[in-house]
Amino acid sequence: MKLPSPAIRDFIGRATMTLYFTFWVTLKAGALIVAVRSGEWTTARTIDVIAEIAAIGFVVLMVATTVARLPPVKTAQGAEPRVSALIGSFATVTLIAVPRIQTFSQLQLVADLITAVGFVLCILCLWWLGRSFSIIAQARRLVTAGPYRIVRHPLYACEAIVLLGIVLRNPRWITVAVCVIALAFQYRRLVNEEKVLRMAFPEYNAYAQTTPMLFPSISSFR
Repeated sequence: MKLPSPAIRDFIGRATMTLYFTFWVTLKAGALIVAVRSGEWTTARTIDVIAEIAAIGFVVLMVATTVARLPPVKTAQGAEPRVSALIGSFATVTLIAVPRIQTFSQLQLVADLITAVGFVLCILCLWWLGRSFSIIAQARRLVTAGPYRIVRHPLYACEAIVLLGIVLRNPRWITVAVCVIALAFQYRRLVNEEKVLRMAFPEYNAYAQTTPMLFPSISSFR
């Protein structure tokens, strides 16, 4: 059986991602409208709404960059990079289905602040990545400016901040389990992306020698 051409596969992938994330945004937007219309406004509730808006903004930007992304120069081969990318990307989205439990108001406030900051940083990183964004490990264009001057994978680091906020906001065993799974597969996704980038761009090795992977150093800010 003949496989579809790379262009057809890319179109199917973009269409699938767009439909999935559009559905997620619709659910989040509906829940946000209900939350805004009910209850009295407090500092904690305002920050919670800001965190939800930032989450929606991040996913909307993901849809936009997926639709407008550049054609890949190099793509990871085999099933493992694809499975890791899909699980790592979608595991966090499944947390929307986990019912929240009531916790201390102070903990909720801290969790919402962490989540909001994490999503805002994710938006910044994705904005810089732009049309080079992809779910599966692919090389489109080497981005080394902005937050990518500080670490090689700032988007993954900021998504980890979001996961921390989600766990603190809803400290259930299932939330922790899904976040651990997401982090594990995101790391595999990161490793696969490193391999593809090294093969596609000879200058990536020099960039990697001077730029940390995830945790910034003092020299990164100079």
